[in-house]
Amino acid sequence: MGEELDIGQGVVLYRDTLSLNKNVIRYGTMDYFSEAKGIFNIPRPKTFVDTPNHCPECQEVEAKAQRNTPDTLTLEEAGDGWADLSSFLSTKGFLYYIPAFIRLCIASNEESCYIDNLFFSLIYEDENNRILQACTQEQKLFMYNFMVWYKENEAELIEIWLSTEDVEKAIELWSV
Repeated sequence: MGEELDIGQGVVLYRDTLSLNKNVIRYGTMDYFSEAKGIFNIPRPKTFVDTPNHCPECQEVEAKAQRNTPDTLTLEEAGDGWADLSSFLSTKGFLYYIPAFIRLCIASNEESCYIDNLFFSLIYEDENNRILQACTQEQKLFMYNFMVWYKENEAELIEIWLSTEDVEKAIELWSV
């Protein structure tokens, strides 16, 4: 698989010796959802939207977030377009739901997906991205590796739902 890299707390990564990019670090074959649940294991926020009673959309998103968990959130509940869950969540709410967003991306197909929502949330405002700024180095590395893995393994879905440029921008922005 490649060179082992122990980053502490029982997390071992593997430097990919098969890739032309020697800086790519992979988790190997793994369950990204389960790993995300461990790495983004934060307490459930009391509220998920900064101002839950601001407007009907904020109230709806707060209600959806309150009745779900990273294990139960569905694509239908997460939403799509401008009113998707990730657009309204506070930073803590977004971090809490990252495992669900990862799971929804992996489950995406040609007819329904969440990759556009997640990648947009990860590049919005470039280096001032609130999610990027709130993540630990371990979380940033995990997200970077997930995005690299997704680009290499789901190129057809990326072509359908996103632009390759947006994915490359996200990967570059999240490189650690």
